[in-house]
Amino acid sequence: MSAPNLHHDFAFLRIGPGRFACGTGPFESQPEPPSDGRPAFYINDFELSDPEPWKVSTHAFETSDVRQLLPDNGSTPLPAVEWHGLGDGDFREIYDAIQQEIAAGTLEKSVPVITERGRLNGGDPAALLKAVTGSSAELCGYGYRLGTLGMIGATPEQLFNVHDGLLETMALAGTAPRHEAGDFLSDPKEIREHEFVAAYLVEKMSEIGQIERETRSVMDLGSLVHFLSRIRVRLNDPHPDLNALIRLMHPTPALGAYPRGEGALRMLCEYRERLKAPPHFGAPFGVMWEGAFRSVVAIRNVSWSGSDMFLPSGCGIIRESRFDREWRELALKRNSVKALLGV
Repeated sequence: MSAPNLHHDFAFLRIGPGRFACGTGPFESQPEPPSDGRPAFYINDFELSDPEPWKVSTHAFETSDVRQLLPDNGSTPLPAVEWHGLGDGDFREIYDAIQQEIAAGTLEKSVPVITERGRLNGGDPAALLKAVTGSSAELCGYGYRLGTLGMIGATPEQLFNVHDGLLETMALAGTAPRHEAGDFLSDPKEIREHEFVAAYLVEKMSEIGQIERETRSVMDLGSLVHFLSRIRVRLNDPHPDLNALIRLMHPTPALGAYPRGEGALRMLCEYRERLKAPPHFGAPFGVMWEGAFRSVVAIRNVSWSGSDMFLPSGCGIIRESRFDREWRELALKRNSVKALLGV
């Protein structure tokens, strides 16, 4: 393919070791995935408010090196970002409000998101995709640029993959710095937070097929560790409605609220708005490629709007949470993204 120009729209998602599905724009927006088998990216916000979230590219291709999406195979300069730092006042108010709801018995878990903001002083944010080509096998590189908006990251969290009637998903929740991995294995708070997510997925997936859940394990991301439970579902309907599946699963309690009632989700969205979380952070992002649909949870990313840069992080708050530990976890997650992307 000819190299796209500097302002070309694009989207990409890692679909396997050394394999990235890529598309270049302009994109055609559709309410449903194409019925003719053409590749399409699923790009939506956290509240799934886009009525046409399926984006069909002008040109689609597979590559081992996403630098092909940049001019001259990646010579685009990396962004120079001036980050503004964060105070804990607004987050403390939301933290206290969530703990009050938990104490009142109306909520067991919620995941607020705070965002470090910055200003682009030079370079191109799209060049951040250079960092994801060689990222850890546990991380799934993804991203897009649509006009002056974009997002690039490497997420550890799969939403779900579905192919030939088999759905694969995961519960990924519970976090600690790697040097505390020993204590983490028996930490009741982290185990309980993880099991909220696993229990939710098992309950929801039991409605649509036969479930197999693997034993809880640990995902080691270098600076961070997480509890992981992989879940497979043999679907009752081998050709499921993907929009319905996304609505069924998103948001899981890993990024949402538990129990997941309308009131709890509405409250969570209010918290996100008060804390000015980017609308696409934590949203589903996926691609229909060669008859399979692969989707991830859009976390561990940097996003931008013009020259405004955003680096969000979220944490799960339950009864046993402690403010200082949650604040530390939020910083650890953002620092891991900065280290990965070089910002």
